[in-house]
Order: sequence, then C-alpha cells, then structure tokens
Amino acid sequence: MPAPPLTHHEILGLVEPFSQAGLRVDLSASERAQRRLVFKPVAPAEAPATEPACTEALQLESLGTGTCRLTLTRTAPCGLQATVVGMGSDLAALIAQIRTVSPSQQFLLGPGWTMARSYQVGSQAGAAALALGEIRLDALTLRLTVSMVRGVAGELALTPAPGVLLDLPQDLLAVIGWNWARLIRTPGGWKSKLRMKGPARSRTARAEAALDRAATHLARTLAEPPARFHDRLRAARWGVVLRRGIPTLNLLVLLAVVLLMPKLDTSFGSGLWMLLYHVPTVLIALSFCLQELPQFEIPPLPRRSRAPSWRVMPAATTG
Repeated sequence: MPAPPLTHHEILGLVEPFSQAGLRVDLSASERAQRRLVFKPVAPAEAPATEPACTEALQLESLGTGTCRLTLTRTAPCGLQATVVGMGSDLAALIAQIRTVSPSQQFLLGPGWTMARSYQVGSQAGAAALALGEIRLDALTLRLTVSMVRGVAGELALTPAPGVLLDLPQDLLAVIGWNWARLIRTPGGWKSKLRMKGPARSRTARAEAALDRAATHLARTLAEPPARFHDRLRAARWGVVLRRGIPTLNLLVLLAVVLLMPKLDTSFGSGLWMLLYHVPTVLIALSFCLQELPQFEIPPLPRRSRAPSWRVMPAATTG
C-alpha cells in the first residue's frame, strides 16, 4: 500500500531542521500526495574563490517508514548539474552529511572540457561514493554510471552534441588501459564499460581518476586529426587488438594443446606435461578478467585514418 499524503503536522516536523539551516520550503512546487517537499533554490553565501559559483536546490522525499531521501542539486553557470543524495531518519545530520561534498569536488574545468560528478552519501559522515560522472566537450558528452554493487563494471555512454555526426574508432577509450572496453555503436551514440574493483571508497577514487584521464584523453584526441590518434597511440591500439583476441587465442591454444599432448613422453617431461595440462585453466581465467563478455572474433586491425576530422559531413541533398 502506498504511504498516505503528507499531513500539515508532518510537514511542520520535516521542515524544522531546514528552517534552522536557513532554507524555505516551496509549497507550490512540493507534492504532498507524493510525499515530496521542494525547497527554494539558494546561492551559497560567501563561497570561497576556489568554489564554482552555483545555485543549490534541495528536495526531500519522505518514504513513510521514518526514512527520508534528501537530494541536493547544484547547477553550475555552464548549465551542468550534479547531485548529492543521502538517506536517513535524522534530517539535521542528513543535511550536514550532504554538505560534506563541496562544489569544487563536483564541478571541474579543464582545457576543452567540463565535468560534473554526482555522489551518494553513505551511513558514515563524509563517506561519499561517486554515482555518476559527466564529461562535456564541444562535440561529445561522456557519462559514467557507477553501480553501488561491488564488482559490477561502470556503464559508459557517449553521446554526440546535437547536430554533430562523429566517426569514432572502437578503441577510442580502450587505448587508455586494461580496464577500458571497446565502444559499441547504439542508436544515439556509443556505449562501453569501465572495469571497477574494490569497496565503494576505493572504487570512487579509481572512478574519479578514470574520469580525469578520460577527459584529458578525449579533449586531446578530438582536437587532433584522426591520423594523430593512430600515430600517437599505435602501440596501445595493437595492445587492444591482442586483448580482444584473447578468446580466439584461447581456442587456438587449446586446440594446439590437445593435438600436442598425445605426442609428449610423460615419463621424461612431467614438468612440461603439467604445464600444458594447466594452460587451458589459465587461459579461461584470463578471459574472465576482460571487461565484457568474451566473444570469438578477429578484431579489426588499427588503421591510420585519412579523414581530416572526426566529424562526418552530412551528404548534400538535391531537390
């Protein structure tokens, strides 16, 4: 059964900690039937010079079980938005908890790119886990969605800017390192995965570092002709080919081992025999270390593009 609408008495109890923090509820934007209270946006007073000048808006959802979800939404002057979400029953502590994430932690600016990072606040004060990262460039936007489940890879989505057509190689991100997978074309752009390990705190640090590296990599790559991408990252591109070829290499090696085993003299080559016996197990384990489901394929070989730009000019139409 859904929880009943908020009563006037419940609203007074919920808004009291916010009133003490100088926040005012926006009754016209709130929805009592949905048990949702919206507070009027405010600009941070006397923000440090290092902090981005952004507006803040708070939304409180009472789940009807004594637990509330508080969402802080910050909007930077460039239009990027980032959130901090926390859940709990002590609203005063929850307000203080989401404030531990500063605007400078959520909004970053670099040569040719801007970034917004959204967090979820855990049960301990200051334990903020990255939930979503967005990198915005002139022609492309990259979004990283981080699962709160340990061992689950982060989901990457690349979307071109409106009216922009791009021709991107499958190894655009995979050349960054082992934890990055190939791009897969989707109707609205591309998708990929980022391998993530460890508990929430270490995953957050790794994801933040990965976003910083991806932002620099994409800004430099898209600012240069496609040929420079190949010339600069030739070795890394061939490494991606070998990585993607692991499942197929497994099959070939397994076949070779099966054909070779009957020809070995086990009485004199016991060490070699045991080594070959465990090769299939090692190769299968290596396949499961990949960021995506292993597939048998012959990966496309890296080629030096002759295109002057990553942008694809639309074909001219005739009347």
